[in-house]
Amino acid sequence: MAADSLLAAEAVIRQALKAEPAAQGNVLLWGHLAQIAERTGRDSAALEAYDIAIGLAPQGLGLRINRASLFMKIGDDSRALADYNDVLFEEPDHQEALFMRASIYRRRRQLKDARDDFEHILRLTPTHEQALQGLALVNNADRRPHEAMEDINAVVTLYPNHAAGYALRAGFEFERKMYEQAEKDYDRAIELEPENPTFRLARARFFIDTRRKRLARQDVRAAARLGASPADISTVAGLER
Repeated sequence: MAADSLLAAEAVIRQALKAEPAAQGNVLLWGHLAQIAERTGRDSAALEAYDIAIGLAPQGLGLRINRASLFMKIGDDSRALADYNDVLFEEPDHQEALFMRASIYRRRRQLKDARDDFEHILRLTPTHEQALQGLALVNNADRRPHEAMEDINAVVTLYPNHAAGYALRAGFEFERKMYEQAEKDYDRAIELEPENPTFRLARARFFIDTRRKRLARQDVRAAARLGASPADISTVAGLER
């Protein structure tokens, strides 16, 4: 596995399982098989291996976190949520599980539940960047503009060299028609991460809304060169017409 010879590793692990199918350490082998299957693009096989591993070690929180992450990857938020709930039942302060559960709640617009989890994280780690961003998004969606701006300003203050905070704040400013501030923040985000196509497309939308189509086209072309998906590009191109 360390040498990335994953299929060879899988063959050896299956030999070990066949040799001693009831060995106590087999939970580790099934966990390795799940990781190998996931890394080689076989999600169904990975889930099957995780199920077996968790059946052998129901209290294995790491296995549940890994399976939940795979559920998230394949778009099964409901089963991911069940795994995160199980982890948090055993370990209420598990920050990764809290963050991911809050993210699911936010997408589902269960804003009170999302806020509770983000605030829980921030009680444990007041400078948690992603939790502050998540709380800002929740407050913005919950029509608490003052709190949302306070949260995102805290991110920018704590992490002045991280592009994500500027990009998120620019989006809030854009919504509020604070165009001068939004443009400065989009510019700063792109300055910090010039290879990120998402920021280029966000600024392109901003330029379209402020009737600067030439600049928008430049950002769209730059995003395409940087690997933006045709679907993402088409959403911005559609705004130009």
